[in-house]
Amino acid sequence: MNECLFPRAEDSYVGDVMALSTEKGVYLNYLYETDNNGVGYHPIHQFYTGNFVSFEDRGQVLAYSEEMEAPDLAVGTGSFISDDSGKYHCFYTGHNDYYEEYGLDKECLMHATSKDNKTYTKDTENIIHAPEGYSTEDFRDPQVLRTDDGYMMLVGARKENGNESAIICYRSDDLKNWKFEGDLYTNKDLYFMECPDLFKMGNHYYLTFSWNNVVYYRMSDSINGPWETPKIDTFDGNGFYAAKTCEYKGKRYLIGFLDRKKRESDRLPYTWAGNLLVYELKELEDGTLGVAMPEEYINYFDKQIFEAESVKDESELGNVPESCRLTFELEMENEGKSEIIFNNAEKNEEYRITIDNGEDKITYDAYPNEQSMSLNAGVKYQVDVVVEKDITVVYVNGEKALSNRIYSAVGADWKVRLQGASIDNLKIYGRKGIL
Repeated sequence: MNECLFPRAEDSYVGDVMALSTEKGVYLNYLYETDNNGVGYHPIHQFYTGNFVSFEDRGQVLAYSEEMEAPDLAVGTGSFISDDSGKYHCFYTGHNDYYEEYGLDKECLMHATSKDNKTYTKDTENIIHAPEGYSTEDFRDPQVLRTDDGYMMLVGARKENGNESAIICYRSDDLKNWKFEGDLYTNKDLYFMECPDLFKMGNHYYLTFSWNNVVYYRMSDSINGPWETPKIDTFDGNGFYAAKTCEYKGKRYLIGFLDRKKRESDRLPYTWAGNLLVYELKELEDGTLGVAMPEEYINYFDKQIFEAESVKDESELGNVPESCRLTFELEMENEGKSEIIFNNAEKNEEYRITIDNGEDKITYDAYPNEQSMSLNAGVKYQVDVVVEKDITVVYVNGEKALSNRIYSAVGADWKVRLQGASIDNLKIYGRKGIL
């Protein structure tokens, strides 16, 4: 088992994540991305974890086809589920970039099964194609879940006529025969809604989906909708993507990936695939969803290395450790803000993460990234900042987060600077043997 918070296999990157939760632990299946993809690409590989701080790389569980005319020359996102007999099922996207030339559907839904959740056998006789009226080029990302009366499958789709994306619904009694039931949710603002996921927490149902490097959600009192858009309908900024959820030990987690940046430059935009990233989901008092640092991280960082009881203006924090957790309580006045500043003298680069209640945002300024959040004067907010190598994640009060690649962070000096704000109980925790 490899202890870390944001894993990826050597010489590869984590794409869309498809978690399967069991009593033993969580199997994190994902699209395996490299910088040297061939004609076929994106087999599904798997990590296993029991605690989200140590991961076993179990390697490939589903291969892409090596036949040029196969519908899954490339593998796309799907989901994993086990039936009452203990058999494992993988529903996934078959994708072939050359099918347009053949006059065939570029994307379809495919099925594979396994007895041991290690190697999956494809059922190429039962393929689902886009229903009439929907695009055959954008038809992907099946998510299968249990319901009170069988199974439900969500699929990302796009209407052929009109500028409208859709999450459509199928139902089945046996995970083999599926009946199309129409649209679950439609959207005219986003070109497509990738990686849909549907679940219940408390008294509400929630629907998550992704597009253009952002994860969104909707909420409803019914599994069938109608779906309400919260005032702030995102969890994180630009870069955390393709996230879906799983329940484990009574908690629900939102699991996706944080993109890498082009040429590993802080000033450049994100490119697809990176490291696995996990949030703990919280249902807030008003029924909206929040994201928090997983509780398991508290014990992961087991050695205190810095402390300041209070900060009014500015505090130097020393050198940024390779792996650490900065934690503090933040209170702001009107138009108040707190800056976490990274200064790398060797690279001549300085970047900052800002929590600003004048703007009601958490922002990062290298390649601009932001997450909106309602921030009020006179309220104490619990802030945690986790650094692991080139990944820095800010968690604010179990409500919102902002994740970033900051390649210049490790080896830099960092400090907090306040304007119309104060900090109490500032501490930095590292890991024994890694400091």
